[in-house]
Amino acid sequence: MRILVTGYSGFIGASLVQLLLDAGYRLNLAGRTVNAEHNQNRRYFAIGDIGPSTDWSRALEDCQAVVHLAAQVPASGVSDELVRKVNDLGTARLLEQASISGVKRFILMSSVFAVTDHSVDTVVDERLPPAPSNPYGRSKLAAEGHLLTFSGEGRRGIALRPPLVYGAAARGNWRLLQRLAASGIPLPFGGVCNRRTLIAVDNLTDALLKLISLPHDALRPGIYMISDSESVSLAEILCWLRHGMGLPQRLPPVPAVVLKAALKALNKEQAAKSLLGDLEVDSTLFRRTFDWAPKIDAKEAVTRSGAEFVSLARG
Repeated sequence: MRILVTGYSGFIGASLVQLLLDAGYRLNLAGRTVNAEHNQNRRYFAIGDIGPSTDWSRALEDCQAVVHLAAQVPASGVSDELVRKVNDLGTARLLEQASISGVKRFILMSSVFAVTDHSVDTVVDERLPPAPSNPYGRSKLAAEGHLLTFSGEGRRGIALRPPLVYGAAARGNWRLLQRLAASGIPLPFGGVCNRRTLIAVDNLTDALLKLISLPHDALRPGIYMISDSESVSLAEILCWLRHGMGLPQRLPPVPAVVLKAALKALNKEQAAKSLLGDLEVDSTLFRRTFDWAPKIDAKEAVTRSGAEFVSLARG
């Protein structure tokens, strides 16, 4: 099988590409620009900006499957329209051309934010009605809608909704947490007993490999939550990171209500939700449907992330 992987140079993509190559798959790798040479197992394609007019035809040549990881994430200076153009309209364009080219399975990396905000009082599973709270979440929900039209006539479309994906090389909020942990300074989070479900990058890429390797008739199209098995607290995350880094915990137990008030006073309500709120995900449906289980538990994965983060910083 030859597989098109978009976003191949990103945090998830780099891990997935190596896993697929080790498993013997041949890959077409699409990026905005590329400076790598083709070889027997890897072909590289520059597709420019992703949007409603992107030409994916060369990148799709000879491919039976697509793993669509490329996306525009929120960032300073990134407009809501660009997020929509890439994640919504760009996905629709890729699905259209994949159907024409004969692709039989399409795996879309969506997000838990297609369903909910950074904090929610109920457990998130496939039965929760989608209520995205920002342009990124709405663009991912729209992309899922396009995917649902792909399945049929021998084609299978599957979307995965992960929460925060973590590992030593992760960016965004996880990088900030690792930097905080690596600072060694006392952090007032020892009393934060919230419940958040994450997913280790090794678990996510292993689930993607499972979807690629299953016989075609065993694929059940649809939209699935995907996560680690257990939920963790902010205090546990920082404790395990520092253990992996070889640092003392130094997490004085300031009450969460005090921290929330302080962050609110600093106009950091979004940070309060992400750091102190609950976001529990139940991925039982995916695990049962595809007979899959996370290969590594959260404590081991977070500890390893901390150790590898320090190693990368020293390197």
